[in-house]
Amino acid sequence: MGKVASLILALLILGNTTARADDFSDEMRLRDAVTRLRQIGEDTVAKGQHYPVVELLTMGVGSLMWERHGHIALCLAYEHPRQDTCYNYGIGDFGHPLKMVTGFFRGTNSFYVGSEPPVNLLWVYLHFDRTVWVQPLALDDAQKQQVIAKLQSDDTDAHRYYAYDHFWDNCTTRVRDIIDDATGHALRQMNEPSDGKTYRDLAREGFYGVGHYVPLIITDLAMGRVTDRVPSYWERMFLPDYLREAVQKKFGVAPIPIYMRSQCVASTAPGCAERGAPFENPTSGRLWFVLITLLLTAPAWATRLWGRLQRTGMAIAVMPYVILGTVFWFLAIISPLQYVRWNESCLVFLPVDLVLVWFLSDERRRLYAKGRLAMLGLVGILMIAGVLRQPILYALVWPLVPNAVAAFMPLRTTIKK
Repeated sequence: MGKVASLILALLILGNTTARADDFSDEMRLRDAVTRLRQIGEDTVAKGQHYPVVELLTMGVGSLMWERHGHIALCLAYEHPRQDTCYNYGIGDFGHPLKMVTGFFRGTNSFYVGSEPPVNLLWVYLHFDRTVWVQPLALDDAQKQQVIAKLQSDDTDAHRYYAYDHFWDNCTTRVRDIIDDATGHALRQMNEPSDGKTYRDLAREGFYGVGHYVPLIITDLAMGRVTDRVPSYWERMFLPDYLREAVQKKFGVAPIPIYMRSQCVASTAPGCAERGAPFENPTSGRLWFVLITLLLTAPAWATRLWGRLQRTGMAIAVMPYVILGTVFWFLAIISPLQYVRWNESCLVFLPVDLVLVWFLSDERRRLYAKGRLAMLGLVGILMIAGVLRQPILYALVWPLVPNAVAAFMPLRTTIKK
């Protein structure tokens, strides 16, 4: 028992020592980043600007799903460091996720802006090892006052909250609009050549190379046809990376890293793992979806061949996508978000497919299933022709299998002798 107790004590000491080392490492990184941020402001003033200095901060990707597109903030550096303030437009009530998600889909005030000292803002991103860049904006005094007035007005109870929209009204577009308004719409007037990527393509990029297959499928199934449009250069600034790029191109302000994530320090690979693998296959996740779907729907036909538990087998195949379809239809009805409302997945996952399990006689169920197969065939043709635009042709497999079983494999009855 003495040896066991000694081992436990040693592990506790080691764990405590490791925790203290991690805390010390965080503190050192934070101190260095804050010092560099402050120095950049002082250097900007030394080159002829006046205090306060308006600084654009962009943060690289994190490991969590909602961190895969980076983040952004506007900071003000004053002559006296204690006055320095950062404004963050991406604050949500993560302590009450259901309320936040409900507000998001209902188009109500689900997010808000908050102000805090740079040290508080930076701690979060450095602790989770996310790169941070700063760009001091070359604004004249009048432009600065316009930016400051807008930031301070937004940071009041009357204007703090807003209805978050991932593509057209998010934390980055709010910062973009403030800079654009103060500079006589300099960003809006940029006309850079397009690479042909749609909103959906840009959303999917954040999940490449990290095994986030579920988010990749979600971008297909849950994001409606309006995201299959190629945005203008102004519109693609809804992502922090592209706003940072636009500010560099338009104002000649190169982003200065005040902290580089550990993966990037020792790496020379393109993108430094900031946004995933640079040459990822854009169909990632779709093959897995088809394989899992075929496995999930197998009980529908297997139980027909077996002649037992046939209703249970059909329920296993149908109920998951019936529930998914019910969610999609419900959100399409209640949500003002265009990419939620015009969701072509609603044509694929019909809640009424519940009749394949209950409510109808076998003969009427066969008639329904044949009609449903005709509908799925038409939907597939319209997708191939480009009339329907979402890349969800592969998703037809899910309802196709159980409907084909119901249409052409009638229930087997067991005759006892």
